Amino acid sequence: MENISIVERIKSNWKSGITVAFVSIPLALALAIASGATPTQGIITAFWAGLLGAILGGSHFNIIGPTGALSGILMTFAIVNGYAVLPVVAIVSGLITLAVYFLKLDRYIIFIPKVVVHGFTLGVAFIIVLGQLDNMLGLKDIPKTEVLTDNVLTSLRHYAEINWVIFAIFIILTLFIIFWNKKFPKFPGAIVVAVVSIATVFIFREWLKIDFEILTLSDNYPEVEAGFFFNVWGTLRPEIFLDKEIWAVSIATSVIAILETLISGQIADNMTNTKFDRSKEVLSLAIANIGSGVMGGIPATAALARTALNIKSGANNRMSGIINSAAIIVIALLLFGFFKHLPMVAIAAILVVVSINMVETKHFITLVKNEKVAFVLSIFVAIITIVYDPIAGILTGSFFALLIFVNEIAKGQTEIQLWENWKMKENFLLDEYKEQYGTSCDFIVLKISGMLTYINMPAYLDTAKMMKQNKFVIISLRTAFYADSDGVSYLEEIIGILKQQNERVIITGINKEIENLVKDADFYKEFKSKNNIFENVSHAIDHLKEIHGVSEVETADIE
Repeated sequence: MENISIVERIKSNWKSGITVAFVSIPLALALAIASGATPTQGIITAFWAGLLGAILGGSHFNIIGPTGALSGILMTFAIVNGYAVLPVVAIVSGLITLAVYFLKLDRYIIFIPKVVVHGFTLGVAFIIVLGQLDNMLGLKDIPKTEVLTDNVLTSLRHYAEINWVIFAIFIILTLFIIFWNKKFPKFPGAIVVAVVSIATVFIFREWLKIDFEILTLSDNYPEVEAGFFFNVWGTLRPEIFLDKEIWAVSIATSVIAILETLISGQIADNMTNTKFDRSKEVLSLAIANIGSGVMGGIPATAALARTALNIKSGANNRMSGIINSAAIIVIALLLFGFFKHLPMVAIAAILVVVSINMVETKHFITLVKNEKVAFVLSIFVAIITIVYDPIAGILTGSFFALLIFVNEIAKGQTEIQLWENWKMKENFLLDEYKEQYGTSCDFIVLKISGMLTYINMPAYLDTAKMMKQNKFVIISLRTAFYADSDGVSYLEEIIGILKQQNERVIITGINKEIENLVKDADFYKEFKSKNNIFENVSHAIDHLKEIHGVSEVETADIE
């Protein structure tokens, strides 16, 4: 691919680039509005963030721009502080992403569980839909606050003012986009709805001079215009960059942007059998957001749907993303006069479909069937995101996900082998042993796996207390890869209990890292002097066989 000329790349990618541009423009307008920004800021973001991301990115296919994933965070902040602060959030989030790149922290960001991300996404989808309630119902001049639930209740109190014709149009347009996308997935219905609704309003208002009660983009944003730059800097004071709230929102924005971008890049790799440069993609995302903010745009991230459309439309190189950005600004400059006639009800329909597509229904069905606790956690995150705050949703969800994870680790799940007459009789998991077994036998193999820490070792301690009057207990540490001082203390306590309750205790499979921690412990020195430490379980059994004069021992699957 590197030997292909620029001309050839343009020839093979211009169709996909222009196709994505036609989709990006109505989405950029709609998602900017959903984020509390102006339509102009949406176009600027799609152009500058998209261009910088395409040129510098580690993925040849990611399309960077305004997305629904960020709109939930930005909308609440913009309602209180105004759209002019969103470029500041873009720059600060870009700087944070830049720090993540240099410190290589992106490897930790992806540890946020998918159940939390999906719950957050579900919550944001509802925020987008509920944020468009006035446009769906044809309500005008309803006052807004930073509390979404209050805004919804305020709108519903104006029940008598609902324009049912507008609501009917909204339902028709939404259903049309959904069915069109299923029938013609390569040519999104958002384009059709935007063009047809603009043409309809234009014909009635400009040609036939017939006005009717339908709000358009120009009605809500009378000064909106297309351009490369949106000047908000004259209204902002420099110390705003030191505002704690700005940094809090920017951190959340950066985390979600990195997650979405890396997920999008991975999906693109799966679709194209390629491999993107994760580190380079994080760097390009940082620069894209800084560039977008400097030019007056809003925070951006990779857009999953637009990236998939880019690939399905024939893109084979980053040139498609570059052409997409160039086409966005050209189309916007030439045709923005027409886009002013885009009805707000059409924008609401486009955003509702975007929200529906954000929710991965299959994921939630899988959780309901297989992981009900994870499903409850996802719904909990969604509720916190909607009712309280998107940032709180992520933080709370991550905290509870960590508790669930720690609880699973604390079970100390591993394998216990019971031997009778020098043959392995039964093989239990830890929980099964606790429930079904407590009798003595010739010897037991207790495998302590994973980590030896204060979290999981108490479970092994409880199990050790059940192991009584056995001839031998072999503690296998072959699959233990990490230990801390608390884990070593618990191990010493476990060995002490087993020594009191059984004839002989043997340790096998200590790796170098764990050995360095225990080599000065009294129990280790004692075991070493009494020849109770072996390389593996097989060697230990060979030793026991030798001292008991046994000729054959069944040793299959003992490790």
